[in-house]
Amino acid sequence: MFKVNRDKCSGCQQCVDICPTGAISIDDHKARIDQNSCRECGTCAQVCPENAIYNETNDEMQSDNVFSLNQNQKSSGSFTGRGLGKGRGKGLGKGPRDGRGRGSGGGRQKN
Repeated sequence: MFKVNRDKCSGCQQCVDICPTGAISIDDHKARIDQNSCRECGTCAQVCPENAIYNETNDEMQSDNVFSLNQNQKSSGSFTGRGLGKGRGKGLGKGPRDGRGRGSGGGRQKN
């Protein structure tokens, strides 16, 4: 759910102009998002020069992940900063960077 930080909003109307559903209006010189009309495309947040529009759901998820990460750091004491899984920090585990061959397609490796 996208929200507007009214303290940061300058009322420039760039978000109003770019919104594909017309869900944003200016109320008392500040942007306001109609949650019933918003389809959460995020275009408004991308064009906002003041970074006043944010995705509340992503902020909550990031906070949860940081808390979880901090708990793991304290309990294990072995956080290395490298990635998780088979790639060991070498990308997302897709293509040639996951350590399994040359990324030339699926199937068996050629020797």
